Amino acid sequence: MMFKVNKKLWSFNFGCLIAGSLVWLVHIGNLAPVPSILHPHTDFILDYYPGSITAISASIVSLFMLFFMHKGFKLCASEHTFWLLLPTLCFITLTLLIGQFMFSSIMFAAVPILFVLSVSAVIFRLRNRHQSVA
Repeated sequence: MMFKVNKKLWSFNFGCLIAGSLVWLVHIGNLAPVPSILHPHTDFILDYYPGSITAISASIVSLFMLFFMHKGFKLCASEHTFWLLLPTLCFITLTLLIGQFMFSSIMFAAVPILFVLSVSAVIFRLRNRHQSVA
């Protein structure tokens, strides 16, 4: 028996999963081991290394989440982009208002996620428009 999936609700649920993963991704970036080749560059290690690891892992997590949404729930990022991005934008706003000391590290995770989700939504929307015209 097939059940009907409310796509707005599931887009919002996946958006909540993505927003909830921001703190976890920052934690992963801070715990990442530093390769020995970077040990002489202490300024880079202290200032940029955890943020770059966070950004890379955030991109990977968002791509994995998009794949899981598409294959597991037949959801596309272009269908209900607002509901997908809303939890992350609310989390960023709350972090800015309440925890300013965490804002920059959260943004290392949030910007790549928002970029990947937005670009994939635009690509899928353009692809669907092109297919409907042809």
